[in-house]
Amino acid sequence: MKIRHSQNLKSLLLLMLLALLASDANSQTVVSRARVGGYTEDISYVTSGALKDQVVMTNGNELYAAALSKKSALTRVCRIDNPEMDQFVNGFAFVESEGLFVMNNDPHPNKLYFFDQACGSRGTRTIQYLDGNYRPGHIEGMAYIPLSSPTFPDHLMMVTWDDLNGSAFRLIVMRRDGVQVAEISRPDWPTQFFESGIGDVTFLSPNRLLVSIFHPDSLWIMDFNGNIVSGPLTTGATGLGEGVIQISDGRLVASNYPQDLLVFDKNLNRQPQSDRHDTIGLGLNLPNGIAWDSDSNRFLVLHDTALTTGLAGVASLATTLDSSTSVVDFNAFPNTRQLVYLPQEDLIAALRFNPAPDRAILFFNKNGTLNSQISLSPTSLGQNFGPPGSFTYLPATDEFAVGFNGTPATQALERQKLRIVSRTGTLVRTIDLNATGTGGFNAVEYFQDAQGAERLMFLSAFGRVFITDLDGNSRNTDGAPFGEFNSRVKLGLLQRNDLTAITSGPLAGAFAVTDSSGGEIVIFRMDN
Repeated sequence: MKIRHSQNLKSLLLLMLLALLASDANSQTVVSRARVGGYTEDISYVTSGALKDQVVMTNGNELYAAALSKKSALTRVCRIDNPEMDQFVNGFAFVESEGLFVMNNDPHPNKLYFFDQACGSRGTRTIQYLDGNYRPGHIEGMAYIPLSSPTFPDHLMMVTWDDLNGSAFRLIVMRRDGVQVAEISRPDWPTQFFESGIGDVTFLSPNRLLVSIFHPDSLWIMDFNGNIVSGPLTTGATGLGEGVIQISDGRLVASNYPQDLLVFDKNLNRQPQSDRHDTIGLGLNLPNGIAWDSDSNRFLVLHDTALTTGLAGVASLATTLDSSTSVVDFNAFPNTRQLVYLPQEDLIAALRFNPAPDRAILFFNKNGTLNSQISLSPTSLGQNFGPPGSFTYLPATDEFAVGFNGTPATQALERQKLRIVSRTGTLVRTIDLNATGTGGFNAVEYFQDAQGAERLMFLSAFGRVFITDLDGNSRNTDGAPFGEFNSRVKLGLLQRNDLTAITSGPLAGAFAVTDSSGGEIVIFRMDN
């Protein structure tokens, strides 16, 4: 784009200068990091190369592999990295004719990403949908149709959702260059498809497709016209749906939460003796909340609450990130995220974001019992701010700062606001963050800087981290930023779900961030 006016040029230069100042305002040092849990998004079977005859899975932003022919260990292969990807991989397949992996990424539903077996990037290819105006509301699993197939040989398939409301699901058939040639979609598919959604598809020799849906009865066989041939196959596995493949000996493998592999013979009879039940890290899967327990100098981590698996809880985690103990059972409290610890009251607080009447800040005693709650429902607050997405405690005023996600009509504006709520659930005031340039944030944390000034740190969109005072100002009276950096660049995190300030012990003054989909926790310091 050409700059036509000198004023535009001056404004651009000013913005560039401010960005440079912000990037130099602080440096960050990673103290330590560790994977504490896992979650498999998709699986594939490799027929050639270094990973030949192994089932490979995308787990967070890494690849793991295991051979089913023998009880070999699940091993980490490599880390997936592409500067365009600001979220985990959704779909994943091995392209036999090229010896490469192909992946998709939900924020970029018009692109295919190719990698070699060591996660080296092999470029991107643009998806050209049959309808040039079509843009999926969500994308899921991928599959490769082998050269042996009589229908669409050497093609790719991808699961797309028209929206997140289950209105329509499509199996997109495309050439390897991304040009769509056909689609499979039927309005008369079983109701389970529309209730739960299609998660993955795989070619089933000699001329069938096997689809998995997010439902206990999740495996169905169809032809290339979308006609249901058989199903559902009852497995009783509530975490099934993300991945399904056929391996070279004809057996079928389906992924189950968090990274279990369930094996079926070629006639889809279960072979539980061949299943894999691997644990990554400490088994604190999808960690979407973290707080600092200053009484015991340990972290509190909320995990496994994204799905109904019977594993949800809060664990106490050592600062070495290598040992944990269970503190609170959260299986009775689904739809929860983020944590805050109140040391003066020995209370653990979490956000319950849905359903709307149950939105609340929940307080738990350290023995695991529910203590009390502050309602954040539309009825209690007098208006609908949407689901609460983040919160922190303001000790000086005994209040909570809560970020809401808004309703469909108000989301853009609401995500630029921070609502201050009293302990009685009264809305006290609103902080407008529009001047900070944020388009929304995933987490906010109260802390005191080295000079004792009260500050708020935000995990914002696209990896941006910025600091404000308690009124939402991100710059001091001289115009210098309180602090800002890119967590994607400096901390190597694809997603940022929660943040805590460490206020005691040898790590006092440092911070810790969770990446839920990556199952990772990173401890870092801000260096002035």
